[in-house]
Amino acid sequence: MIVPMKKVTLLGLATECATMLKEIRRLGALHLTVEKLRDSADRAELQNRAAGIEKSVRLLEARRHHHQAAAPEPLSPEQLYAKVARLTDELTAAEKEIDALFRIEENLTPWGNFSPELIRELGAGGIYVCCCEAPHQIAAEYAQREDLTVQEIDADKMNSRFVILSQTELNPQELPLAVLPEDRSLSQVREQLRQAEAQRAELEQALDALAVQADELRVYHREILEQLEFLTARDGMQDHAEIVSIRGFIPEPRMNEVETAAVRHGWALLIENPAPEDRAPTLITLPKIFRMVQPFFEFLGISPGYHEIDVSIGVLFFFTVFFGIIVGDAGYGALFLLGTLAGMKFIKNKSETAKLALRLFLTLSLATITWGALSGNWFGLAAPGIKFLTEANPTVKNANVMFICFIIAVAQLAMGHIWQAIVHGKIRKAFGQLGWILLLGGNFFLTVKLIVYPGPFPVYMYYLYGIGIVLIILCDVDWLDVGAAFNFPFSVINSFVDILSYIRLFAVGLAGYQIADSFNEMGGTLIRLPELSWWMVPLCFLGGALVILFGHGLNIVLCLMSVLVHGVRLNTLEFSNHVGLTWSGLEFKPFKKTES
Repeated sequence: MIVPMKKVTLLGLATECATMLKEIRRLGALHLTVEKLRDSADRAELQNRAAGIEKSVRLLEARRHHHQAAAPEPLSPEQLYAKVARLTDELTAAEKEIDALFRIEENLTPWGNFSPELIRELGAGGIYVCCCEAPHQIAAEYAQREDLTVQEIDADKMNSRFVILSQTELNPQELPLAVLPEDRSLSQVREQLRQAEAQRAELEQALDALAVQADELRVYHREILEQLEFLTARDGMQDHAEIVSIRGFIPEPRMNEVETAAVRHGWALLIENPAPEDRAPTLITLPKIFRMVQPFFEFLGISPGYHEIDVSIGVLFFFTVFFGIIVGDAGYGALFLLGTLAGMKFIKNKSETAKLALRLFLTLSLATITWGALSGNWFGLAAPGIKFLTEANPTVKNANVMFICFIIAVAQLAMGHIWQAIVHGKIRKAFGQLGWILLLGGNFFLTVKLIVYPGPFPVYMYYLYGIGIVLIILCDVDWLDVGAAFNFPFSVINSFVDILSYIRLFAVGLAGYQIADSFNEMGGTLIRLPELSWWMVPLCFLGGALVILFGHGLNIVLCLMSVLVHGVRLNTLEFSNHVGLTWSGLEFKPFKKTES
């Protein structure tokens, strides 16, 4: 259920704005809305610090597997962040220096280890030495000159590297001089590179030693974010001479807390109902047994809009059914169940979100076992199940599964229209939604007779279409809205396409079964190879077992990916279209102290 909200505006003295914000934060019930944010130096500084700390936390967490167990260095959070930031800057500088030295070494290596200082001494004595690099044809031209001594040092397919010696000073602009350092030899560059790499190793070791304190730095990051949120709320308050105001949304059940605080502190309080154009946040409360669906919506990052319908319970039920059919293997479901039970028992200090996620996966595991047992599928092996889903004739069995998928389609999509009729509460709107339900019924029988059990269309299908379309035309379509009138035919077509889309449950489930069966067959063939030497039997058995394990592991991953693609799509697209959901909700985030 979406909790009703009230739009509130609080006004108080500008001199007491800090006290006002602290009290609002203590209440932890107001979702603040900021219309215009003032610039402030302290908030900008805190934003930079928060970004730097977050970067440092990620760096330390990535290094946790590198460090050796050691007693953490006794540092305050500020000192820890400063040290990590300094070491990170030094490491970045060292890596840049190493890259530069590598490039210099790469350029110098073909020339060997010569002394630039010796070249300068020879030039002072009247012998000029120039290191050049040019295509072979140009190098040959210099070699033919009688006034020059040319010695080739190295060559590749394109260029030649050579040294020119002359007793007369040459114009550098007329020579193809190689780009080489004038102050370092190859041995000196390699020594500098060795020292830079040693420095990098020391810096990385120092950072690895600090990795054990990543959690402390994350706590500090949360504290900085809390301070930043406070400053953001302060800079978002509106000035009215000696008065400041702040706006937000608050759940109706907690209105008395704000009213009491306003009376106690002498604030003015304006209470309004959210207007349709207001971006009111969405707060959903569910019975404890259904709260397991919350991690699902958090993972997808979606929420119904404040003025939309809460379909959490319906989505939970149908997503569970979709999961069971798409994975479709009782053996996989048993593995999921064992993994979930192990997580419940051995994962310590579980957050509320983790507990709900484990409960959700427990439910999904049981649904998978149930469908797999009913359809007789255990690790891709046929087993007894109900006759309707285990027919010996594959064509009949597949048709039966498709029939169930289309029944699920009609049930879910019709539920969306029933929800709309109940929420709107208008007779005309209810008859319009009834028209869509009748249209869905006609689509169901059309689909069944076209795809599942081919045959003549039943007479009542035409009645469903006729009555349904008439009700929609009279009670649901807004003929004054050109867009709605134009889209009406496409909506009718889409209602058929939406039902047809549920065949993906059958198709993906069948694909998973075929993959498992194929790997079982490949592994079994390897195990049952005839006329093997006695010493090859265990090798073939091991190879067959590895093929089967790899195949089922791959299939499980593909099944879970299919759930994310197809199971999520049916709920957030096809079903959402029929219930009128855009998933444009804004999560309710009250201004409150950060929970540690």
